[in-house]
Parts: sequence; C-alpha cells; structure tokens
Amino acid sequence: MTRFRLTEDELIDSAKNNIRILHTLDFIGNHKTAKSLDVGERNPITPLLEKQLQTKIENTSIDLDTEKLEGNFDTVFCFEVVEHLMNPLHLLLEIRSCLTSNGTLFLSTPLHKPHFLWDKHHFTELDFGRLKTLVTRAGFTITKSKIVRSRPLWWYFRGFRPLLRLFFNRTIILELKISHK
Repeated sequence: MTRFRLTEDELIDSAKNNIRILHTLDFIGNHKTAKSLDVGERNPITPLLEKQLQTKIENTSIDLDTEKLEGNFDTVFCFEVVEHLMNPLHLLLEIRSCLTSNGTLFLSTPLHKPHFLWDKHHFTELDFGRLKTLVTRAGFTITKSKIVRSRPLWWYFRGFRPLLRLFFNRTIILELKISHK
C-alpha cells in the first residue's frame, strides 16, 4: 500500500490556519532542546516546531501501543496521539524511558466529551482528572497546562452536532517533567 505524503511546504501551508497548532506553538514558546522526538509520523506541526525551536526533530513509525521507543531525547512531543491508543500508559512509559532525566514531554489530547461526539478513530478520551492520573502513573508531573478550543468559532455554527461541540470540544496541552521521587 502506498501512502500519500505531503512535502514540507505543503505541511507548513496546511498548518498556517490551524488554531490548535497555533495554540500549541505558542504554549511551547522558545523551549530549548538539543535532541527531540515527535511521536508519530511527520505531520503539519513538525516542520513548524523545527523552525521555531531551530532544531531537527526525529519521528517514529512504530506501533505505539506495543513497541519500544529507541533513543535518548531532551524533549518529546506527543500531540493528538494518546486518544488513538488502546494502551496509552505503555506509550507514556516508553516516552519516560527515552527522556533524559531533566527532559520535557509536551502532550496534547482532546478532553473527554460525550461518546457520540468522539472521532471514530478514538479509543480513549479522558477528563482532566483521569489524564492527570495517567501521566502520574507513568511517572510524570504536570508543570504547565492550557485548555484550548481547536476550531474557529464560526465552525461550530454549521449544524447541530458542531454546535454541541462548541460546549464540549476542548484540547488540553501539557508540559510534563519526569517525577523524581
């Protein structure tokens, strides 16, 4: 099976008006990093992060539910991934094992909403309490968080289901550090 891949310029163009990506870039700011990993394949945010942080970012192409992450990284980015996994704890433990002791994990995921509004590819949507329990169980501490709306306001007025999403659709962005207990 051949997969369609966008060029770097097409990735950047597709991200220019994406509110969630703009919120994420703002949240990360000028974070300093020497070696970074973006969990998953290259996506629209990867080249923008590379430009903003002035560093090359590696990507993964493994089964994140079962396989091991390789390498040692100062920073790991995990955007819109955990909700697609049957075993998000496995991934977080793998990320923890490949982060340097003072490393940072930036993670984003949609917050829980009624199941009938879930994307058909989501296995897990967590409220803040469960998400905090998950990251704590994986050995992380939340150092910063921000809840954002991921679509422009006009999008929610396209019909009944989008209008419901106005009240329920929120994405949380977290900055996590390894707990040293």
